[in-house]
Parts: sequence; structure tokens; C-alpha cells
Amino acid sequence: MSASQGVEFSQLATADLIVDRVYRGGTAGNASDDPLSKLLPVGNQGGFRTYGRPVPDSVKLAVLYTSGAEPDWPDALDPYTGAFTYFGDNRSPGRELHDTPKRGNLLLRIAFERTHAGSLGRTQVPPFLLFDKPGPGRDVRFRGVLAPGSDRISGEEDLVAV
Repeated sequence: MSASQGVEFSQLATADLIVDRVYRGGTAGNASDDPLSKLLPVGNQGGFRTYGRPVPDSVKLAVLYTSGAEPDWPDALDPYTGAFTYFGDNRSPGRELHDTPKRGNLLLRIAFERTHAGSLGRTQVPPFLLFDKPGPGRDVRFRGVLAPGSDRISGEEDLVAV
């Protein structure tokens, strides 16, 4: 099976993750159609979906999902550098940046702090898997594994609040 063929909803529980492969959503017409919760031990809604919780510090796996449907917050994966620009999960004016139901921005802050704390800190950063929305329906596409930080920009510039 090639990455472009996709994985049917009924096969998600045993499917391997392949970069650029599409994982098909169900057809019930509700949240149970979400393929990510069938593919991985994470929830079925939101941009941040974790196995474990940011508070207390128990995240073992984090999925970042972007629909690409927010023109004011254009999440983007640069195919040439592999850099991913993500605008977080707080889109409510006047609300504290890290005060969100899934605590996704808090999880990012912790991950970047640990990234800059040396090799021991990096071992405490959970894997982040990136998925996006390739088209209509609930299908998702696996884009790869994310690692916080970059050798292209400084530690003061890699996670910023705008």
C-alpha cells in the first residue's frame, strides 16, 4: 500500500504510521468518525490530543492536528526546511495564553523549556506527531514527527507569543 492509497477506517487499529499517508474517517456523521482516536490512544477532538495530561506532567504522546481552516492563524509546514509554524490553541481575546481546556500551549511551553535544558531535558519531551486535514470529511494525513527547537533560530525565537 502506498502513502497515497490511504487506510480505511476499519483498518486503523492495526495501521502503521507512514508520512503523507491518509487515514480515513468514519461515516456515522459525528465525533466517532475521527480516525486519530482509532489510530492512537488520544482523544477525538481538538488541535492538541495527548496520551496523558500536561497537568500533572504525565504526557507520553502528543498529537498536533491542524485543519488549516483558520486564515488568521495559518499553521504551516515548510516542505523544504521541515519547520512547522503553529499558532497554538488559544484564540480567545483577553484569555491568559496558557489557559485553554486541553492545556496545549502549556504543553508546548514545557516542551520548549526542556528542549533548552540540555540532553536530560530533551529526554523528557514526549513525541509530537503532526497530522493535518487533506480535504473534506474527517480524513487526516500524517505529516511526521515534530521536535521542538531549531538550529536555524535562537532559543528565544523558537517559541513566541504573538
